[in-house]
Amino acid sequence: MSSSIRRGRLAIATLIAGCVLMLTSFLAQSADEDDVLTARNGIASIGKRWDGEVMAATSALYIELQRVTGDRSGVEATMNVSYGPHELQTVDVFAPVERSDELAPVVVFVHGGGMVRGNKTIANTDLIYSNIPTFFARHGIVGVNANYRLVPEVQWPSGPEDIGGMLTWVRENIESYGGDSQKVFLMGNSAGGRHVASYLFHEPSHFADGPGVIGALLSSGSYRSGSSDALRSYYGEDAAVRVGLVPLGLVDSYDGPEIPIFMWSAEFDPTMIEAPVAVMYARLCAKYSDCPRYTQFQGHNHVSHIMSINSADETVGPVLLEFVSSVIH
Repeated sequence: MSSSIRRGRLAIATLIAGCVLMLTSFLAQSADEDDVLTARNGIASIGKRWDGEVMAATSALYIELQRVTGDRSGVEATMNVSYGPHELQTVDVFAPVERSDELAPVVVFVHGGGMVRGNKTIANTDLIYSNIPTFFARHGIVGVNANYRLVPEVQWPSGPEDIGGMLTWVRENIESYGGDSQKVFLMGNSAGGRHVASYLFHEPSHFADGPGVIGALLSSGSYRSGSSDALRSYYGEDAAVRVGLVPLGLVDSYDGPEIPIFMWSAEFDPTMIEAPVAVMYARLCAKYSDCPRYTQFQGHNHVSHIMSINSADETVGPVLLEFVSSVIH
C-alpha cells in the first residue's frame, strides 16, 4: 500500500473519530439541556407558592438533576466536624484534591428551614445541599456546609453565636484544608440568610478585629419580623423587641465596617420573602449611599436556585464565582 493511500485512510479515520466525538458531545449537551428544561418546567408549573409540598417537589426535581448532571470529581469531603458542643454544631468541609501553593478562599454555607428544621444535607441523599460546597471546591474554593441549633431549643442570639462558632473554627482549622482564613465568605439561604445577615449586622457577635469575613452571599433571605410561633419563640413575645432584632432592624443600628454583599431572590419566591429582600436592599442603599449587588434569578423558586448549583443548570453558580472573584481581586 502506498504511503499516500495510508495517509488518506488515516485522515478519513481521524475525521470519523472527530465527528463521532462531536456527535457524542452534542448528544450529551442536548441531554443535559433536556434535564434542565424538565426541572425548570416543573418549577414553573408549581408557580409562586411555598409550602412543604413545594419543597418536596423541588427537591425531587433537583436531586434528579444533580444525580444525572452533577460533577463531584476532584473534591475531597470531610464530614461532621464539630465546631461546638451541641450535636448540631457541625460542618462538612469540601476541598479541592489538587491544591495550589496559594491558600484558597473559603465559602461557608448555612441552610434554611424556618429556624426550626433543615439540615446541611437533605434526608436520604448526599446530593443537596452538598452540591454547593462541592461546586466551590471544584472551582478552587474551600466549601464549608454548616448546621446550627434550631428553635425552639434555642433563642436569640443563638444564630449569630453559631455563625461566630463556625467562623472561629474556620480561623483555627481551615488552613489544614488549604483554605485562607483571611478570605472567608458567608452564604445563607432563607432562614440561613436570616442568621448570616444577623451576624453581619450585630457587632457584639464579631471578633475583636472585625467580622472575620470579606463578603456575603444572601439567597432569598428571611429578614422581616412577624408573629409566627418560631419568631416569638426565638426573639420573644414583645413585638417591638422583635422588630429591633431581626436583620432589617439590625441594619439600622449597625455601625461596623461595610461588608460586600451579593443578595438575590427568585422569580417564584413567595411575596413574604421578596418584599423584605427589596426592603433590605433599599436600606443598604440608603445606609451606604451605594447599593449592594442584587439580582432576581428567573425560572427558580425559593430553593431551586441553590439546588441547581453544580448541575447542568448554570444560571446561578458562575455568577457566584464572579462575585467572589470581584471581592478578592
